[in-house]
Amino acid sequence: MIDKGHSALVMENRKYMQAVVESLCYTACQGIAQRGHSEGGDSSNRVVHDLFMKKQKELEPTAQCVELKKLSDTRWACQYNAIWAVKKTLPAILATLRDIIGLSNPHRRTEARALSAIMDETFVVHLIIFEDVFRTTKLMSDQLQSATFDLEAADDLAQSVTTAISEKRTEDKWREIRNEAESLCVNAGIAPQTQRERRRAQTSRHLEGFVVEAPLERARLDTDDLRTHSFYPVIDRLLMEMKHCFSTETNEVLRGVSALSPKHTSFLDKKMILPMARHYRISEENLSAELYQVRRLLLRKEEQGHTITSTKEFLSLMRPYRDAFIDLYKLICISLTLPVTSVSCERSFSCLRRLKNYLRNTSGDSRTSNLALLAINTVRTRALDSDKIIDAFALNHNNRRIVLL
Repeated sequence: MIDKGHSALVMENRKYMQAVVESLCYTACQGIAQRGHSEGGDSSNRVVHDLFMKKQKELEPTAQCVELKKLSDTRWACQYNAIWAVKKTLPAILATLRDIIGLSNPHRRTEARALSAIMDETFVVHLIIFEDVFRTTKLMSDQLQSATFDLEAADDLAQSVTTAISEKRTEDKWREIRNEAESLCVNAGIAPQTQRERRRAQTSRHLEGFVVEAPLERARLDTDDLRTHSFYPVIDRLLMEMKHCFSTETNEVLRGVSALSPKHTSFLDKKMILPMARHYRISEENLSAELYQVRRLLLRKEEQGHTITSTKEFLSLMRPYRDAFIDLYKLICISLTLPVTSVSCERSFSCLRRLKNYLRNTSGDSRTSNLALLAINTVRTRALDSDKIIDAFALNHNNRRIVLL
């Protein structure tokens, strides 16, 4: 009877712990906080969200409701989606803020007034500018993050995007943005800005007797001044960054990366790999000898029925011979490392914002680090064995009152 009772207690406790483990893994993969997370019907966040959805349905009954992006989702890949969502739902956002101002919650009313105050015509013009620019660069951003994208083609794609952005720096494009901003202001109920005459600023007594050449204060800009203070500088800065990131030297290195891929037509082409080797200070003589020998090695492997189809397989094949092909092996490692830049890693880093937030102020670094590992390695997290986790927990915490073994 004692053994049966003990076994039943263990089974019940393990079933409970299994539910805890599965819940933890699921919430970690989804980036959901396990503490203080209130989204019930009485939650103020839920009330505002429902009100926002209601306003969208009232303004556009036939259109599908759009969700605003959370702060944790505003990484580079989602910035255009966040801007587009604000532009699409701006009338509903302002209508929601007006209703919140009439609510009884003083904190919410103060926040709503502050947000309504900054959403003026200048805000709308900047919103239209960045939505248009990010829409042009989004295609390139998506292509560069593709696992099957040919890096050699990045040069052509960058040139086409650069040309498209430079063509926007015209008076006609600015008038188009102005007209779109005015139309959005009318739909959202934003009053146009009027440039009021201001009294002439008087020189301070501390500056009497001096020649003052710089302005003493910054005048308020109207929408036409935004053309020279915002529109043109944004385009010029973006073009400068594009030319810097995709310079001639960078494109030569990218061609070398493609030449180390067995799928590419220029596989092991010395002319394509040599600029990359020079950039990383690898001897041309040693590289030429290694390329000649590795071609013979690959032919011998093909005769044995072993073919390679990716750069990773090429690296695995060369690993036993890395001492003989030290320079080529180094280039292969670099070619596999270069694509893993901030563009692809940013998703993992942005997930940390969801893990370490104000809901987990009491969490230690060890717990936060473990949650980050679970969130980033979602495939391995879903494949974890709950029984093994419970056994390890029971052995490490044998003084627990809950019986698991």
